[in-house]
Amino acid sequence: MIQSKLANHPGSKAANKPMFFLPGKDKNASGRNPDATTVPEISSTDKASCDEIAYASSYNSGGMPSTIGGMIEVDAGNDCVQTYATRVKQGEWHLYDDIRQGAPTWKEACGRSAMSGWINSTSMGGAFSSGFSGRYRLLDKDPYWVDFPQFAHCDASKTTVACTVPKP
Repeated sequence: MIQSKLANHPGSKAANKPMFFLPGKDKNASGRNPDATTVPEISSTDKASCDEIAYASSYNSGGMPSTIGGMIEVDAGNDCVQTYATRVKQGEWHLYDDIRQGAPTWKEACGRSAMSGWINSTSMGGAFSSGFSGRYRLLDKDPYWVDFPQFAHCDASKTTVACTVPKP
């Protein structure tokens, strides 16, 4: 939804807006380590988490200062579309506007969502942590594309986006 609705279309190949890889602090020019907040939901041991797009491990991240190569610097998290994800029933999750903030204008620079740490850490099937950058030999500032084929049928042009992701 964020990739489709925001003007900067983070990671979209169709819009020619790649993400730029930010490796761990020992392998990037600025020595910066991406930060993310945590919070609880799925079980007593799960921690709540914050997921963002553009990803924290990219130079496209709203949290990356422009002085060290950040492309979409924001003053605070409220400069992003604010949402939260919650489980409606087993296997069904919904994403809602965070009503503690104003409704999205879709002129925001980024998106962030409070969600279960389990969902956040498994949503990409461990793609980054299981060697994505090594497998594709990404180095500091290398461009890459983000594709969400399971959402290809969703219509993000509507005010309310309702979309069912098919199970694999």
